[in-house]
Amino acid sequence: MTERKMIQGNWTCCECNSAITELPFNPRSTDDLKCNDCMAKSRPARESFEGNWACSKCNAAITTLPFNPENTENLTCRDCYMKEKAERRAGKMIQGNWKCMHCGSDINELPFNPRDPESVSCRDCFQNNR
Repeated sequence: MTERKMIQGNWTCCECNSAITELPFNPRSTDDLKCNDCMAKSRPARESFEGNWACSKCNAAITTLPFNPENTENLTCRDCYMKEKAERRAGKMIQGNWKCMHCGSDINELPFNPRDPESVSCRDCFQNNR
């Protein structure tokens, strides 16, 4: 995965007035811009549930979950979940020959079948133009 491009700037946090010098996006408005600390404080605390479960794939112990499972038959540990997620994604890549509409680089696979093959973006350009 490519590293996310950081945008340099001179912004101020709307809550604590601290300086913000880089962001992973170019803000449309600075009215509600928050620094990392203020963003973290504004997020609700995540609820976690303690239990004594086992992964249905590898039988590893699961002691904490971000949800209260109603059915424990198909519970998976984080490692098995991430492995399955990667396998699902890998199976959904569409092979083809396209050119990035921004930089002209070759694109050999996409996670979707494009409706308009002339308007596809490579990963770097897609990240930079979000």
